[in-house]
Amino acid sequence: MVENKCVFCDLEPIRQRIIWENDLFFSLFDAYPVSPGHCLIIPKRHVTDVASMNAEESASLFAAIAEILAIVKQTDLKDVYIDILKNPPSENAIWFLQKAIANPNINTPPDGYNYGINDGRAAGRTVDHLHLHILPRYLGDVDNPLGGVRYVIPEMGNYKKG
Repeated sequence: MVENKCVFCDLEPIRQRIIWENDLFFSLFDAYPVSPGHCLIIPKRHVTDVASMNAEESASLFAAIAEILAIVKQTDLKDVYIDILKNPPSENAIWFLQKAIANPNINTPPDGYNYGINDGRAAGRTVDHLHLHILPRYLGDVDNPLGGVRYVIPEMGNYKKG
């Protein structure tokens, strides 16, 4: 029998990268950061989509987000990314980590956040274990942030277009 390995179910390889956990979730900084402080909140129980979370998990997810936001604001992100670079999960991760280290906002408190779950392959999910992305945002990180997550379908981002 061939078993599918889930990168989030086996905590031992990523244990040293965990920045927060409780009985239901754990969190770590993404090794492919879109922006400084990009992290993931991951259920400890293997679930693939939001609809599969139980009531306790659903109810406690927003409390977990609040805890992680406090950690992001207090963490020396440059040190975090330099540490991940010592043992990157892939060659591709190196580019993302180097970009984060060079980002002028590396240790600046975020001005806002985008939260995202790629719920299903059509939504861009690549790891079949539910995880919530927290993407810190900084004033000026893009020319015009209007529309935010609506830009997952670029032509639909600007909802003020006539």
